[in-house]
Amino acid sequence: MKLWMKPFALRAVLALGAAACEDGTTDTGSFDDEGLIADAALVAADGMFQDLAHMQSPTVWGGIGSGPQPVGVEIQGSKSFSRTVTFFPGPDYHPETTTHMQIVSDLEREVTHTFWSADIERHREMEVSNLFGDETERIWNGIGTGEVFKSRHPEGGAVRTYDMESTAVFTQVVRGVPRAENPWPLSGTITRTIEVTRTEEGEEPVQKNITVTITFNGTQFVKMLVDDLNDDGPAVEYDIDLAERNVKKRFQRKNN
Repeated sequence: MKLWMKPFALRAVLALGAAACEDGTTDTGSFDDEGLIADAALVAADGMFQDLAHMQSPTVWGGIGSGPQPVGVEIQGSKSFSRTVTFFPGPDYHPETTTHMQIVSDLEREVTHTFWSADIERHREMEVSNLFGDETERIWNGIGTGEVFKSRHPEGGAVRTYDMESTAVFTQVVRGVPRAENPWPLSGTITRTIEVTRTEEGEEPVQKNITVTITFNGTQFVKMLVDDLNDDGPAVEYDIDLAERNVKKRFQRKNN
């Protein structure tokens, strides 16, 4: 099943969400499975754009101070970033001898997007191979963990609130070299397994387990499958436009 977020609907969400914030609305009674799937998709897409922002060249990572700036992601609020970069063989990067590098990074930030706001912590352990010699491609693999606290998703005049914990796997994500001529990942996947906890006053916490898989194909449009592991129904499919800088337009509607 495919879901598309229509521009008109997103403008309505934004307006209603703003009204809810102004009058202090915190009702989470509108929670349902469809809304949860959409919210998990937004969080996973945000993580994916951050993942791609980390896939910089060895020369960038060798001299970086405050962390890579994620192109195309709307970020507001505070941010802290730390990283450890190891080159093999070490200690420094050299285009004629370095074969691969490892990056361990931690990011904390407060984020406000069109649809949601949250406190986010993400940890990544990435390995980049295929660096030796005359490069044409770099291959990224690794794992990550993440926590999204007090995630708030306005819709219909109400505010849905979640806490989310996730694990991520980066599998054979291939980036072409030079990047200016190859802006989009050529292949590979990023898979996130997200445990969502929704709490509502007077009710027991509700938990869901969701898997989100994003597959790259060398173009700016990529597929995202969101699968509710607690439900036997089909996964929900989205298209994401990697070139779109406006959050509310990332989820593109096809002509059909």
